[in-house]
Amino acid sequence: MVKLIKYVMVIVLFAMITFTIVNASTPSDSVTNLDTVENYPYINQLLLESSRYTQTDDVSAQVMDDYHNLFTLSYTPEELDTLGFNLMFDTNELAVYFEKDSFSIMVENKETGYFWSSRPEFQGISGVREDNTANRNLMNSGLWVDYVLAQNVSSSTLTTASLYTLAEVKYQNDASITAENPDHLRPYMLETGSYLTRKVTVTIDSQTATSFTTHINLKAINVEFDVEVSLNQGALEVYIPVDSIVESGDIYRILAIQVFPYLGAAREDKVPGYVMIPDGVGALVRMNQRYNTYFQARFYGMDYGYQSTTLPQLSLPIYGMVHEPGVNGYYVNILEGSENSTLIANFWGDNSKYNRISSRFNVRQIYMNIINKAGDGNDTISETMAATDYKIAYHFLSDADASYVGIAKDYRDFLIASGTLTSNEKVVNGQIPIQLSYIMSDQQPSFIGTTKVTMTTVDQVAQAYQYFMSNGLENQQLTLMGWSKDGFVYRAPYSTKISGKSDYETLAANVAADGNALYLDDEYVLSSNNSSRVLYNRDVAKNLSKLKMTETHRSLNGQMTSIYLLYPEQSYRMAQDDQSFFTNLGITGLSMTMLGNTLFSYYDGTNYDRSYSIAFYQDIAALYDSLTLSRPNVYMYGYIDGYMDLPITNSQYDYYTDLIPLIPMILKGSISYYTPYLNFNALAEDRYLTMVDFGINPSYILTEQQTYEMRYTPASVYYTTTLSDYEQQIIDSYQFVNDALKYVVNAYIENREVLETGLVKVTYSNGVMIYINYTYTDQTVGAVDISARSYEVVTS
Repeated sequence: MVKLIKYVMVIVLFAMITFTIVNASTPSDSVTNLDTVENYPYINQLLLESSRYTQTDDVSAQVMDDYHNLFTLSYTPEELDTLGFNLMFDTNELAVYFEKDSFSIMVENKETGYFWSSRPEFQGISGVREDNTANRNLMNSGLWVDYVLAQNVSSSTLTTASLYTLAEVKYQNDASITAENPDHLRPYMLETGSYLTRKVTVTIDSQTATSFTTHINLKAINVEFDVEVSLNQGALEVYIPVDSIVESGDIYRILAIQVFPYLGAAREDKVPGYVMIPDGVGALVRMNQRYNTYFQARFYGMDYGYQSTTLPQLSLPIYGMVHEPGVNGYYVNILEGSENSTLIANFWGDNSKYNRISSRFNVRQIYMNIINKAGDGNDTISETMAATDYKIAYHFLSDADASYVGIAKDYRDFLIASGTLTSNEKVVNGQIPIQLSYIMSDQQPSFIGTTKVTMTTVDQVAQAYQYFMSNGLENQQLTLMGWSKDGFVYRAPYSTKISGKSDYETLAANVAADGNALYLDDEYVLSSNNSSRVLYNRDVAKNLSKLKMTETHRSLNGQMTSIYLLYPEQSYRMAQDDQSFFTNLGITGLSMTMLGNTLFSYYDGTNYDRSYSIAFYQDIAALYDSLTLSRPNVYMYGYIDGYMDLPITNSQYDYYTDLIPLIPMILKGSISYYTPYLNFNALAEDRYLTMVDFGINPSYILTEQQTYEMRYTPASVYYTTTLSDYEQQIIDSYQFVNDALKYVVNAYIENREVLETGLVKVTYSNGVMIYINYTYTDQTVGAVDISARSYEVVTS
């Protein structure tokens, strides 16, 4: 819960062709030119080469030659036969080979001739001994399970084992490859008869031209289940029905399953490429150095029902790896079970010589069973398993599609084909939208109870709206906060009692007549003891330890607030109760902060995993014709008309090498998305350049009254909001961004190239190209001149 509160606060604070070139002018709040400061060009260059920006794909000729000649995987049919692989599928795109006892796979991309192996390849190179049998058994098997002792559940009894681990296989050699022993098949050769079928059996129960089903019988731990492997529209799919998982003994209980954890694993720094992690707006880890670390995070953020903590916010159920950008790559799309899955990446270091990335399906999780009021207890697990099946699709990419851009485009096309994304950008008179939030009121402590502090009236919102309309901001999306008599921060779900209802109706009608939108802020997931509608015993959810999910928050003013997470069913009930009020008011819809990005398991007579929360939250979203959400996870994309508070960074781990616009490349052309409030922008014009680069629309939060008037209210976290302070900046920043992005409304991003450090070219589906120059020197690309710290738009 502490992490949840911090997350809320982060959201708050944070030549031979004919062409036309559109010049950019810098917004009024830009910094002065620092190029004359001694050493500043050098410092700026280091910044541009940092993980705050996307880097070039340049590598040395020697690295590329070594990769092509020594570390590009290839097998002959005879070699595959020797290793026990059988050809299962053979299409124009892929040839798929499978070795059942280890559950290993080999995929040949026929377009490039490249092999992808579920085993880490080039083991034992340069005579290195791979004589740790336990590690070899994990690396050389494509199916792992986590399990615990049923009567002694704890992390200390948790075991990760592969099929080879459980079958207790032994190897013929130490895997070292030398001049005397040059055979690259050596690392995989087993001692005859060492695979104990009394411990493990894998059978192929059925097979067609495009699928086969295996039955995995882990006799050593009395667990068995089915795994179906198939080809579907060029993608390799793996499906595990949770109903097929059977535990026939009383000693062991399964916790998790991993499939192909070493697929595409890259040895040390031998492979020019990167791992793509959907953290925040998007991240890359280039595999060109020793990081000696790992990444692990739940998809869709932390699960408060297990009291787990994780910093990264993985809002998309995808990940990938590229071997030589522009040549070969793959990505994984988790089709089912992502809410119960964990992303795991390991990077070359002391414990492994490989870079790899995979996902783990959590069948169950360990949690604390509380036995007394003192909070004592013991670790336990639920007898029931996850309510979702597990289904993942491997997409193998070739040539220009083998990049983070190709991954984003392919996933975007998947969302469009499934009906999740439609052409729904907010366009008025050919202009991009701007999102303006207004704080109407909040409550501050008084001698008895609280006192309402009015910061903006409906008439003042209407006046501001007309002012900005007259200054060229014709596409305004308005959000009113603190509209209820209850106040604003930590008061939701709000009472639907408002004063001046007819004023709201008039404002909504006038805004709609201009083709614009008026939203009211509300929230049904997160509440507090300050809410007038929440009953503690009925509405506040319990985690799996049967403890109420609450946390005490202390504001900068010393005010103490108990923060609650609500039962999803109660959230839906209250939202349903309010539906007619909002409909009758005539507003466009609701705007919510937590509904799209908060997800948890809970206890309500029995244990419910996060799939139940998703179902209720989608039902809430379906109540409204129009909805904007803050940083929503992908399962909410089909319900929203606006994406608020788009993260403009990631978790910034020291091993991240690049920041990439993964989410913008997926959403552009379908959903309008907005920056976090620019009131709190500390990056000056760099933020505006990023907005043009990523296609992000501007957003501000405002009050008519001076901000200090609400200094004793919880809304004081918005520490600079006075409209008169921002009027000119809003106009200037909007014009700066709109002068670029108005040419690409409803267009998709087709390519994004880093031409050199700090110089980016973005190409759109309508043929428009935008060059963004982050550097402090003028740049020229062909016939296009791009001024320092500016951009140029080229329209064909």
